[in-house]
Amino acid sequence: MNLMPAIEAYVTTRRALGADFTTAAKILRSFGRTLGDVRIETIDGKQCEDFCWGPEHRRFSWEKHTTINVFFRYLVGRGHLSAAPLRDPPRRVSSSFRPYIYCHKELKRLLEATVILGSTKRWRMHPETLRTLLLLLYATGLRVGEALSLRCCDVNLVQRLLSIWDTKCFKSRLVPIGEQLSRVLAEYLNLRETLPFPEAQRSRVFAFRTGKPLSYASVRGAFAHLRRQAAVRRPASDHCQPRIHDLRATFAVHRLIAWYREGANVQARLPLLATYLGHSSIAGTVCYLSMTPTLLSEAVLRFERYAMPRKENSDD
Repeated sequence: MNLMPAIEAYVTTRRALGADFTTAAKILRSFGRTLGDVRIETIDGKQCEDFCWGPEHRRFSWEKHTTINVFFRYLVGRGHLSAAPLRDPPRRVSSSFRPYIYCHKELKRLLEATVILGSTKRWRMHPETLRTLLLLLYATGLRVGEALSLRCCDVNLVQRLLSIWDTKCFKSRLVPIGEQLSRVLAEYLNLRETLPFPEAQRSRVFAFRTGKPLSYASVRGAFAHLRRQAAVRRPASDHCQPRIHDLRATFAVHRLIAWYREGANVQARLPLLATYLGHSSIAGTVCYLSMTPTLLSEAVLRFERYAMPRKENSDD
């Protein structure tokens, strides 16, 4: 069997089983273009490793490695190969990257800066569209892709619920929202009614003036423009500037800080936060506990209140 037909057959099978498989399909097809339509039994470990490292051998891609490793295991399981050609990957180095946690003043400046989108036709979207998207991301911690995939029929303002379908790890969930966000969405949906609905109520909530769904690339570009206008930035020495996706981490950290200040049992509520965010396990949520000095100081204060003896008992 040749590589390209094997890839297409595998992609078709995974999608028939209900997987979205968009990113994995792109990786596998790129792998096929890189190696050419060769016989699968002629592929060796070095070719796979070189593909995972990329053309300049700068950084090993774990996503590429996992994708083609699963693909080859599929071929072995179907009897097309006797063994997968992948070697053991190099030791994984933990990333030092940390999401940017916006303060309330920065969030306010970003929201105020959305008015500049109405001064030019470059962005092709109403300022209120991006403003509502930012408020939704901060108020719910949704992934950007989840918010952009929302359809009008997924928004239930009566019950204050958002239906999130087939997202990361192919999970779906219901996301409750508060009264204030419900009002914001209701006002925006009135504006949305003035735009075309190419798929009736299955049309996307966040759309260009033409009714076409907003793309991640356009939103990312518009947000970078807002960030510069609002003077929200990391130090010049940092590799990455604040991203729109960092609103998700900001939501989680601000919620944890609020719980600490309320005196709530944060450890008991972590599984609830993990479910709300759509994490596959609580491990994906625990990482937020150490992201800001404010959160750490609140945790220390909580510990001191429990660990330090009360003053009236200190003379015993």
